[in-house]
Amino acid sequence: MNHVENNKTRWQRLWQWLKKPLLLGIPIGVVLLFLGAGSFQGVMVLSNQNAFCFSCHLTMDTIVQEYQASSHYGDGIDIPATCADCHVPHPFLEKMKVKIVAIADIYHMMAGTVTKENFESLRPAMAEGVWEVMKANDSSTCRNCHQGDNFVLEQQPQRARLNHQQMASRGETCIDCHQGLTHNRIVEK
Repeated sequence: MNHVENNKTRWQRLWQWLKKPLLLGIPIGVVLLFLGAGSFQGVMVLSNQNAFCFSCHLTMDTIVQEYQASSHYGDGIDIPATCADCHVPHPFLEKMKVKIVAIADIYHMMAGTVTKENFESLRPAMAEGVWEVMKANDSSTCRNCHQGDNFVLEQQPQRARLNHQQMASRGETCIDCHQGLTHNRIVEK
């Protein structure tokens, strides 16, 4: 074998050796992608469950009890609205913003800056923040459920029907009238 053929054979062997890890890397990459996406989706689903929200709020304050006493909790006949139905937007980017802010809330609870003892004094400002977000997005989480068959104006009492018909012309959204529907209305002192 001459020198040129010998070099050609070496390059072919080297290329064959390099191709194997590259080919192996593709299925490994696909598996890792699916595992990562599945894990991410799993965290999103679990963190949208009432049990996740209750894990802090049940021992911290009265929010869970207020929710359980509301019409949104359900009565065994109607489908209940979960915490996430009201507090977590459906569009992906908005949902991610809420989840990032929630990480800060968890941090403050773990760091002890929000405790059972000071929660009620912090609650009015936190409620105002939620209401501002709901006003800014035209109560989009309310409208995810309260539409179509779940929001028939003709079936509402006259006063509610008239107010709902005039909301847009008055520049109002759901939360303008429905503060305190699920959680006790808190007024800052």
